[in-house]
Amino acid sequence: GNTTGGALQCETVQTTILTTGGSTTTGTVTGRWSLTGASPTESRFEATYSADVAEYYEGDAVYEVGTVPIFGGDKEVTTTNTIADHRVAGVVSETAGFVMYTACPGLKNCVALTGRVPCKVKGKINKGDIVVTSEIEGVAMKSAEVVKPGTIIGKAIESYDSDEVGMIEIAVGRS
Repeated sequence: GNTTGGALQCETVQTTILTTGGSTTTGTVTGRWSLTGASPTESRFEATYSADVAEYYEGDAVYEVGTVPIFGGDKEVTTTNTIADHRVAGVVSETAGFVMYTACPGLKNCVALTGRVPCKVKGKINKGDIVVTSEIEGVAMKSAEVVKPGTIIGKAIESYDSDEVGMIEIAVGRS
């Protein structure tokens, strides 16, 4: 490479590991980048343990992981006790593989928009059931037989059967 204004300019760098030195150390990539490979299966980033795509939204509070927020309230998101609320935003996550809008102001809530995420639920739910908001704020339940557009949080990956609030994994954004 050569230097321009004190910065090292390289056209190609080949490596099998790019690290910040620690799993809790944040690194920064600046500029516009593209991901290419010899075939579509060779062009991808992989998140080894994280399984959702999320975006930060300013909340009326900071909500616990698994909470189901809706668009509304004094800020961008809040919770609801309306069954099958059409304002549903997603599910609060803590391990998203890809997170957008980290510059979000105020009380930040990382809301999963798609992918696998733990979700607070109640009632009888079978694997594959569609889940919607319940009468308990921030908690999901199995949908009624007729599902209105825009009310779906996702589909259950696990079964659940209790009137007490618990946690199961769901696939957010699946309808």
